[in-house]
Amino acid sequence: MEKKIFERSNYKLTAVVGGILILLVVSIGISFFNALYESQLSTRKEFLNKQTELAARGIEFELIRFQEETRTFLNYLENTDWDQNKVRQDLPLAARRTFIAFPSIIDTIWVDLGDSVMRYTITSRNDFIQSTVQGIPDSKAGKYQVIEGNSGLKTVYSYDLLGFAREFVSNFYQTPGGSKYLLFNNQLFDIGAASSVTERKIQDSDLQRIREDISLGLKGFYQITWNEGGEADIDGVLAQYPFRFGYGDIPASLAFSAPVQSLTSGLYSTYFYLFIGIVFLLIGSILFFVISIKNSLEITKNKEASLIEISELFEQQNLLLKELRGFVFFHNYKGEISRISEEVEEVLGHPKKSFVTAFQDGSQHPAALQVKEEILKAIAEKKEYVNIETDVIRADNKKIRLRIFEKLMYDELGRFNGGMGICTDITEQYQSEKEIIESENRLRALINNLPDVIFIYDNEGKVLDFHIQGRENLLEPASHTLGKKLEEFVPQDQLNEILSAFRQARKTGKIQTINSVWKDEKEGVRHYEMRFFPLDQSQMISIAKDITSQKIWENGLMEAMNAADMASKAKSEFLANMSHEIRTPMNGLLGIIDLLESTNLNKIQKQYVDIIKNSGNSLLTIIRDILDYSKIESGKIEIHTTAFNPLDELKAQVEILIGIAKKKSISLDLKIDPKADLILEGDRGKINQVLLNLIGNALKFTPEKGKVSVHMDLEEFSEELVYLHYVVEDTGIGISEEHLKHLTEPFYQVESSNTRAYQGTGLGLAIAKKVAELLGGELVIRSQLGKGSVFGFSVLLKRSTDAFLKSSSRDLTWRDIREMGAVFPLRILLAEDNELNLQLMKLMFQQLGFAFEVAKNGQEALDMVKSHEFDVVLMDVQMPIMNGLEATVAIRELPDRKDLIIIGLSANVFEEDQQKALDMGMDDYLTKPIRLAVLADKLEFYFRKVRGKSVS
Repeated sequence: MEKKIFERSNYKLTAVVGGILILLVVSIGISFFNALYESQLSTRKEFLNKQTELAARGIEFELIRFQEETRTFLNYLENTDWDQNKVRQDLPLAARRTFIAFPSIIDTIWVDLGDSVMRYTITSRNDFIQSTVQGIPDSKAGKYQVIEGNSGLKTVYSYDLLGFAREFVSNFYQTPGGSKYLLFNNQLFDIGAASSVTERKIQDSDLQRIREDISLGLKGFYQITWNEGGEADIDGVLAQYPFRFGYGDIPASLAFSAPVQSLTSGLYSTYFYLFIGIVFLLIGSILFFVISIKNSLEITKNKEASLIEISELFEQQNLLLKELRGFVFFHNYKGEISRISEEVEEVLGHPKKSFVTAFQDGSQHPAALQVKEEILKAIAEKKEYVNIETDVIRADNKKIRLRIFEKLMYDELGRFNGGMGICTDITEQYQSEKEIIESENRLRALINNLPDVIFIYDNEGKVLDFHIQGRENLLEPASHTLGKKLEEFVPQDQLNEILSAFRQARKTGKIQTINSVWKDEKEGVRHYEMRFFPLDQSQMISIAKDITSQKIWENGLMEAMNAADMASKAKSEFLANMSHEIRTPMNGLLGIIDLLESTNLNKIQKQYVDIIKNSGNSLLTIIRDILDYSKIESGKIEIHTTAFNPLDELKAQVEILIGIAKKKSISLDLKIDPKADLILEGDRGKINQVLLNLIGNALKFTPEKGKVSVHMDLEEFSEELVYLHYVVEDTGIGISEEHLKHLTEPFYQVESSNTRAYQGTGLGLAIAKKVAELLGGELVIRSQLGKGSVFGFSVLLKRSTDAFLKSSSRDLTWRDIREMGAVFPLRILLAEDNELNLQLMKLMFQQLGFAFEVAKNGQEALDMVKSHEFDVVLMDVQMPIMNGLEATVAIRELPDRKDLIIIGLSANVFEEDQQKALDMGMDDYLTKPIRLAVLADKLEFYFRKVRGKSVS
């Protein structure tokens, strides 16, 4: 009964939490719509502006080309001696070429030759008409272009600018409800697609502003109002771009207009359906989450069973290697050992390091040189497998015989990539083979018990006898080989290799081993390891071992290794992408929260802001824990040594958590060794990370009115080194022995049910343990269920030679932040391509009071730095065309911009990414989400730095 009540209350709690999440999503969706609306409006206005400019430039280019062509035509007339034949033949051709080049601009050409006037016309049916007239038309009519030459020749062109412009702009998109205009000779002409349907009249005040800008040759973007067909006035926008026409540079302009309503059309319905879909998806996710929790225990049990099964398989493989007295190794294309199993010490009697050193480049170890020589021969012959036998001396001076069986790996181009193999101790087998050669009787006794396929030959390779034990399927095929030579029955594609091994064994008296593949109808495809060696002076013997199973095992081992490498690479790429993708929107969220905190909020609004801010910070903490553990697990974490006072640092960390203690009425006490008040060198950040984790856990698991004590003691280790011992003791709920031994395992939760009272990722103590070990100490845990826990760790630190620490910068108040732009004036360039981040940075700069300029990619930033003077450049790392790192390198190559302050902005938080940015020439690096106070502190610091340089 109690269990049912508990489950019912748990479902109610889940429903309440789900409802709160839905309300949060709705509020976020409304905020996002407002931002999307403004962004959509801005983007479409920009599109209208760019389209107008593109069309105007296209018309201007055609008109300039027309002017150049008319001047060329006149020069042609002036430089030609005209007679009647030329007038009848060449002049019409030249006129026709002009019509063809500009069919939409001109329809008639008059050529005044002095004694006569020729007129050329092109009709709407494209008929070319030539005639002689009395004179040229009056150029004052407004639609004629007159061109006079130095010799008195004159040409007149009848042009239709309005028709040409209407046809030209028809290829450009017209916003629904908008239109296109040509302003020429101080008149406005509607040349849009809907110009013939209704009459549109722009208000005179708006039209006057446009004409004034055109007269000055200025482009513009205007908020206008027009009336259409006598209906109500329509609000819209108009973009105009001026150009010049004719030899008199007649001012003209092209303008595109659009109603404001059409700029955002379709946005409301699209966003509404999208938002409703997200809400339903959230509700479904919550329901799925509740159902999934019920199955989690069963899934966990299945995983544990699978882990046990995998462990048993690994144990069986280890037993197999021990039974064979062998070890597995891997090497690269240079022959250098990259991986080796632990059994090498048992087989060779030498440590793993000695084996690796023997195969390094430049080593003269005889056995290693022999193995490398054999592998080089195999590579030259494009062999896939190598089988080598060699003698080595163990550490106890005992001589042993080793067999090295290796798989050679090639890439798609046939280049050698490396190899993997098994080295086994075959000393006993080798001694047995020597005894077989000395005595035929002993050989026969041994043959009867060997599972391999054995053939005996004469010195010419003719089969004299064979032995097959337990392979009845091979008896009949083998019997057909009696009296035949090797070349008559071995696979033809392996004939040369087998004959070579046979003859080499006969010549040298040593065993020659090759791998061969035999195909049989009953046995199928089988892999054999064939070894040829002399039986006596007149006979040879071959032993063929079926290694088909071994080949299958090798292939499986290689696939497992490749799968593991791919999984590791995919994990690293996933973590990097996850960090970047999550931190990019979090930059906007937490940045807006910082700005929102500076506004006048009522009590309820401030509570909402605090909830969002705490949730965002919690998410960042989870991301940081996952990335930290991943770096620790992959061995990529680094130690950053700085000078610090451990007493001040401990008090600072306690100050951070004092609010939690007061909220729960917990007594938080410090007990500090007086000797610890000194300056040491070590990784302050990682020590503080462990302290925050342990003290935070103690406060979290200690009930109200409990007690948490933090001890710090110093132990002298040497004149230069000291041990710092930290102990965090609480009166919390305690931990049982069963859970205590698993507590530092990653993702381990003492209480893993969906009703647990304490939340967390289960990574905190795992990270603390690894960091403590990395700093030269260890994490110690003692606990008793119901009575509390004790967590302690030690770190090894160096005494600092500094007598005092540099004073840290003071905390900035909101008043300081609002007045920064006036107190610390800087010339700032912001290079950012993401619209959301750009809007956030604009709001932050407005809050700080700074003026700034914007570049949308690295190339724009480089061009602006070349043409303008800036004090600070905030450079986003990932941008199109040219990224931030490439732009930084290019700026540093400019002779007069080497001292320009460049601060990188990125959602990549890995230390190697930050170091790469600094190596490329950046002065500093801010990781997203960017907090307002941090940005203000950086700008103040570099203002003082810039001012110091200018004064000196």
